[in-house]
Amino acid sequence: MKKVTFAMLAAGAVLLASCGGNADADKAKAAADSARVADSLAAIEASAKAQAAADSARMADSLAAVAAAAEAEAASAKGKGGKASGGGTKPKTETPKTEEPVKGGSTGVTKGGSSMGGSDKKTEAPAGGGKVTKGGKPM
Repeated sequence: MKKVTFAMLAAGAVLLASCGGNADADKAKAAADSARVADSLAAIEASAKAQAAADSARMADSLAAVAAAAEAEAASAKGKGGKASGGGTKPKTETPKTEEPVKGGSTGVTKGGSSMGGSDKKTEAPAGGGKVTKGGKPM
């Protein structure tokens, strides 16, 4: 019984020696992890600053383009009589389009749009003479 107890104590000592006592390795690992996290944060911050600088430059370019367009429009209006409305000319009115019926069926759909109104899409009756929806697909 003494031999078994001694063997168990020896095995326990060997187990503690092999599993524990790695404080130096744990410190080195913690330092490496800390350095890696700091490098990652620095890279993210640098990327964010670069993105902010690019956004700022893009915004400045857009504002400059808008200002240049406004100046060009003002100069153009000034050359046409000094008014921004185009020199005092009346705007042209459009004449209403006449609608032509579609051949081959009594679907109520016209070439210029649907008979229900409200759609600017041109729809045509399908070959079978069926009903047509607003999108032009048969029902």
